Amino acid sequence: MKPTMYLAGAIRDNNAADIAWREFVIKEVGDVATIWSPVAGKTFCPETKMWDMGGVVPLAPVIVDHDFWHVDNANINLFNFTALSEGYPNIGTLIEFGRATKSKGAGRCVIYTVIDPAYAGHGNVGLFKLHPFIQYNSSIIFPTIEALTTFLKRYLPAFTGQDPRFGGYVKS
Repeated sequence: MKPTMYLAGAIRDNNAADIAWREFVIKEVGDVATIWSPVAGKTFCPETKMWDMGGVVPLAPVIVDHDFWHVDNANINLFNFTALSEGYPNIGTLIEFGRATKSKGAGRCVIYTVIDPAYAGHGNVGLFKLHPFIQYNSSIIFPTIEALTTFLKRYLPAFTGQDPRFGGYVKS
């Protein structure tokens, strides 16, 4: 069984990195997971700054409805908060994260998060470096997309039952 994985993160006009990380994850783990991306099937015109999804302009209701459907139905919700450390507020992604915590709490998904380890992100740094809601609700926090995909390629087959065998003994 291939798990379903939703790729949540910033989508800023003319920011190629917001698309590139998703394409990288698809290339790296698309064989072990069914991947849902909020930019799948959409096109963007840099000159007009217009998005299109098969002849329909993706306005707020379709974006929110489709993204929430993915969050609610994914086995794995992957949140890329790299944009937070770049000063971008990531409001939509944070709302999706909050929504995913309901599925996680019901045992219907796991949440993997990518966030720069240098990101302070909390006003009370004496007590918290990373916001407690992100830290508590993330099953695992990775420093980079590359670290995440390395983990996924190795562990997803075991997690999903595709390869349930013991990983072996290692020497210390």
